[in-house]
Amino acid sequence: MSVRIGLCLAAIALLALPSAIQASGKHLTVTMNALSGSGQSGTATIARASGGHITVTIDLSGEPTGASEPAHIHPGTCANLDPVPKVVLSPVVDGRSVTTIPAPTSSSTGHRAIVVHKGTGDGMKTYVACGDINAP
Repeated sequence: MSVRIGLCLAAIALLALPSAIQASGKHLTVTMNALSGSGQSGTATIARASGGHITVTIDLSGEPTGASEPAHIHPGTCANLDPVPKVVLSPVVDGRSVTTIPAPTSSSTGHRAIVVHKGTGDGMKTYVACGDINAP
């Protein structure tokens, strides 16, 4: 049931992605910068997938062995982040996360950022990597 709720929330919250990403047939690469001294950096790619879906792929180097780190899309920028996530992504495990979400039928504007958290519980308050989504 929690997976179903998570997917519903993700589909609804995806409306918050910039319209240029949704309308583009291209992919968008986001630079993921290390935060909190984590040493974790890399890229995230947002791409249109078949069947009207969007796939978000995060590739990080420097993730601790055995870690499972929550990832989200948040409103705002890495410098001025809204702590309440809008899209739940698959956790980063072994440096990688791949999430495919139904594309929205409408959009809104505003800055968004992809954030990777240290872990669950108190770890949610520690951001280990962040990248601003700058739509073309």
